[in-house]
Amino acid sequence: MNILKTSYTLALICFALQFVLLFVGTFDRPDIELNSFSVILSGLVIVLIKAVPWLVLLPGLIMKSAKIMAWMSYVCLVYFIIWILAAFGENQSTLGSLGVVLTLIQFSAAAFYTRLKKNNP
Repeated sequence: MNILKTSYTLALICFALQFVLLFVGTFDRPDIELNSFSVILSGLVIVLIKAVPWLVLLPGLIMKSAKIMAWMSYVCLVYFIIWILAAFGENQSTLGSLGVVLTLIQFSAAAFYTRLKKNNP
C-alpha cells in the first residue's frame, strides 16, 4: 500500500508542477512585457484556459478515483505532445524539455496508481 500512496503523491506533485510550467511558459516569452495589469490579467486568463483539462479532473483526484487517475494519464498525452513541440520546435525551449520529463513521470505514476488500485480495491 505504500507504493500506492507514493504513486498517487508523485502524480499529484507532477499535476501541480504542470500548472507552474503552464504559468511560466505563458509569461516567459521575449515578445511579452509585463508592464501593465491588463497584460498580467490576460496572461492569467490564458493560463486558466490552458489548464481547463486539468481543472476538470480535480474533484476526482481529491476523491482518489482510479478512473479519474486513468483519465489524467490520457490528458497527459495531450500535454506531452504540446511539450514535445515546444522542446523540439523552432525555439527549442528548455521549459519544453522539462515539461516532457514531467509529463512522462506523471503519466507513469498515474498509470501505475490505476493498475495498483484496480488490483487492490
